[in-house]
Amino acid sequence: MTLRCELNINGGCRRVLIMAGEEETLDHVALRLTAAILFFDGEPVEPGPTDPAVEDIGFVPDLMVPDGAGGVGVWVECGNVAMNKLTKVNRRVKGRLVVLKEDEDGGRRLREVVKAEVNKSEKIEILAWPRKDFAAWKEALKESNYVYGEASGHSLNLVLNDAAFSVQLTNC
Repeated sequence: MTLRCELNINGGCRRVLIMAGEEETLDHVALRLTAAILFFDGEPVEPGPTDPAVEDIGFVPDLMVPDGAGGVGVWVECGNVAMNKLTKVNRRVKGRLVVLKEDEDGGRRLREVVKAEVNKSEKIEILAWPRKDFAAWKEALKESNYVYGEASGHSLNLVLNDAAFSVQLTNC
């Protein structure tokens, strides 16, 4: 699955191609699009393992916002993520670490596990969609997508194709 997206967010315009991996779910792809929109102003990228900003970390994020000095400003994970990865990335990255989840229940469960297993767990931001809104978001996705509107903090005020969204992501 590949999503071709034209994003008109916060007055800026960018074309984004989101290519799903072999076993990647629609949920994960939809969360990757969410991340691209949430962090639009920071000009996010999908780095590879040889990207200088992440090559010493040992892991690759779903999305990254560079800090402007060759490092990681925001490291974004979408959906399920291994505790080992979160622990190591949390220790090695000085920038923000954000995990996007499909629903609030999943976000709260992840927060409990992170609190129990990761040192300095408060540094990890877990943002979750309201379940009903995420279902509508996935339903509105097509192979070719047009998104316009505003994204600020944890809120999305957008139109995806013909579907309007005014969503406040929950900080779990």
